[in-house]
Amino acid sequence: MKGALVTGGGRRLGAVIARHLGAQGWHVFAHHHESGDGARQVAEEIIAAGGKATPVQADLGDTRAVTRLHEECEAICPLGLLVNNASSFAYDTAESVTAEALEAQMRVNLFAPVLLTQKLHASLAARGAQGLAISIVDNKVFGLNPDYFSYTLTKVALQGMIQMQAMALAPTLRVAGIAPGITLISGLQTEEAFERSRRNNPMGMGCTPEQILNAVDFILASSAYHGQTMVIDGGQVLQRRPRDVVFLEKPAPPPG
Repeated sequence: MKGALVTGGGRRLGAVIARHLGAQGWHVFAHHHESGDGARQVAEEIIAAGGKATPVQADLGDTRAVTRLHEECEAICPLGLLVNNASSFAYDTAESVTAEALEAQMRVNLFAPVLLTQKLHASLAARGAQGLAISIVDNKVFGLNPDYFSYTLTKVALQGMIQMQAMALAPTLRVAGIAPGITLISGLQTEEAFERSRRNNPMGMGCTPEQILNAVDFILASSAYHGQTMVIDGGQVLQRRPRDVVFLEKPAPPPG
């Protein structure tokens, strides 16, 4: 059995991915920072269904903790899959961005994926094995707008990381990405506002967690899929909107 580390595996999309991989026979390491209860619940659910899982804690903003996280997983079960899902997401603009805010998001959204992918490659090479690293990017990377300025910069850099590490780390490690559009309700959004936002694209439909799982399965099964990022957003990036879709949606007009 190979190990699969899912960062941010205790909540939201990370928990969905962790449960899915657990059902496929991976020993899942459900990483968390402060969502310990969620990660433990995910692990318990996987184990109850007959799988294997371990909750693991680390602050991805601390490079020493990132190293410890990798070592802790490898000591239990050799890793064959990494899903860089965890993300720091805070609003700022080109006018309000600070060095401190940018660095904080870079550490979680870029530094940690770079280092975890590097460490996975080294451990695979040492035992003559092959593996896969998937990073969750964001469709914003392919249809840029200036909202969430620091966050977007980190995701642009993450997309660059995927391409460069794919060039450098093959054939030991395949490297790929998934770039979803709006998928889960967040922040202060109402259910109605969320539904309008996710339908704000040519196909009139949003990305769903199930579609992301389909993408994970496709990448796992397709050994030639390498160095690319799959965009799942109903064609939203084709519209080249000037603002984030959350700020473009408007309440539906009253009936009549």
